[in-house]
Amino acid sequence: MQTLTRRDFIRLAATTLGGLALAGCGGRQLAQPTEAPRPAITVAATTAPASATGAADMIFVNGKIITVDAKDTIAQAVAIKNGLIQQVGKTDEVRASAGATAQVVDLKGKAVTPGLIDPHNHLQVVGMMSDAYIPFLPPDVITVEGLQKKLAAVVAKTGKGKWIQGYYLYVGAGAIPKRQDLDKVAPENPVWILQQGGHYGTANSAALKIANITASTANPTGGIIERDKGGEPTGVFYNHRAMDLLRRFVTLDIKADPRAYALTPQDTFAAAGVTTFHDNNVRGTENTAAYLDLGKQGKMKIRGAIYYTLEWPADLDTALKQIERYKDPMMQMAGFKFLIDGQVPTAFTHEPHEGASWNMATWDPAMFKSAVRSLHDTGLQICVHCIGDAAVDLVIDAYEAAMKANPRSDPRHRIEHAIITTPQATKRMKDLGIVVSTQPAFIRSGGDGWVKYFGEQRAKRAMVTREWLDGGVRLALGSDAPTAPWITPQATLAGATMRPTITDKVLGPEQCLTIQEALRAHTMGGAYALHEEKIKGSIEVGKLADLAVWNEDPYSAADHIHTVTIATTIVGGKVVYQTGS
Repeated sequence: MQTLTRRDFIRLAATTLGGLALAGCGGRQLAQPTEAPRPAITVAATTAPASATGAADMIFVNGKIITVDAKDTIAQAVAIKNGLIQQVGKTDEVRASAGATAQVVDLKGKAVTPGLIDPHNHLQVVGMMSDAYIPFLPPDVITVEGLQKKLAAVVAKTGKGKWIQGYYLYVGAGAIPKRQDLDKVAPENPVWILQQGGHYGTANSAALKIANITASTANPTGGIIERDKGGEPTGVFYNHRAMDLLRRFVTLDIKADPRAYALTPQDTFAAAGVTTFHDNNVRGTENTAAYLDLGKQGKMKIRGAIYYTLEWPADLDTALKQIERYKDPMMQMAGFKFLIDGQVPTAFTHEPHEGASWNMATWDPAMFKSAVRSLHDTGLQICVHCIGDAAVDLVIDAYEAAMKANPRSDPRHRIEHAIITTPQATKRMKDLGIVVSTQPAFIRSGGDGWVKYFGEQRAKRAMVTREWLDGGVRLALGSDAPTAPWITPQATLAGATMRPTITDKVLGPEQCLTIQEALRAHTMGGAYALHEEKIKGSIEVGKLADLAVWNEDPYSAADHIHTVTIATTIVGGKVVYQTGS
């Protein structure tokens, strides 16, 4: 859960995604600099709806306008009026009809795309991590010994008996620190260190004592308190219900501000070209209210949508009765979220894997299906975190039952991640109109681990983006920030088009997307995932003027897309980020 500056993101991308000049991926060639995904045409000027008539406020000319419309049209200029796209076409046409009062921006050949839509992230957590967690990250921490060294330095600066809370990315292949590892350097301070993915972590003995976690403490439904051969807790907790038993005792000397946590990371997202985000894991009424308050107060910089997370059965009553159904152009309560398994070590699968648990859902299946039915009846969307194929199938069953019981028109319920799935699931998702929202940058950070946990044969079916698209499944691409080191759309596009693991292997080359397909999934795909494809996701007359100006044409930079930066980001016709600002 790494909070880095934009410069850090670019540096990380260049050093850990760099060197990937793949001319082809599984026989599917990436677009050449002059190639368009379909016959490229330049559209003529068109008439805008009444709300966008009159002299344009701003026009962009002399550029490559990648519209991502149904024909993948390439234009030269775009005009904006009252926050909407007024005209798309040739430079001379747009200039002629814009009038003398319009602000003219000469793109000088730069490319413009629709603003990137990140349909799965935890933006509020990005802000919270820099305040409430101490980072134990590479290059300083790549082993347990490195973790101990840095933790010892933190202990030396911390008062005796005070809590230390942190997070780590990696401490060695397959390694997870145990309580004894932390006890060696922090015997008198309670310590809780979360793995960056967010679904398991380690407490030391002092923390276990405060939380009264002993050999007799039962595992909660859907969670695991790991134990050694003698039955004593190792300090490792898997899945949120188990971690909650420990985390509720953590007290820190900070004044948490969930509104600031939701506000400050928006600058980082805007700098990467993101104009809309979906926070798919908002826990608690206070955190939900913070987001909605920012919308009511007009303080949102980029557009946001949130999904309230149900972790415990009691959360259903809160979701149905206490969460405000609020919506404005910049912020909305979009629906609800479940996590039906954990990370790969606790992926719910049909066959065993090498992790801590393979046959456990985080909810009782019957209770989960009942909760899904109740939330389906609200008219809002449901998203469910699924890593394993059994998790995916359980969720499809729940959606199908709810949709049969109450045949709502086009509910567009979603499955998040979908790392391991079956071919049968692809057909069912298409038939039921389920949206898959996935994060290809995880192939870089986790792909080699997927092979280790699931075996080579099952790992070949990891994140089958090509199969989904060819099978008619609606696909949306996002970052899952901050649970991976890279949160930029550029890293996501690289993962989708090149699928490199950390050892520079290509995982499932036959599943690679073209840069055009990946960009569409990160724009129109994200818009579709929230029923917003009619107002955003492409550069078309009457749609919201949410745009990203690139320092290099993404279609021409397919083989190094992870290094391409954004010059300007515009939301509703207003500049929210500009290079050097």
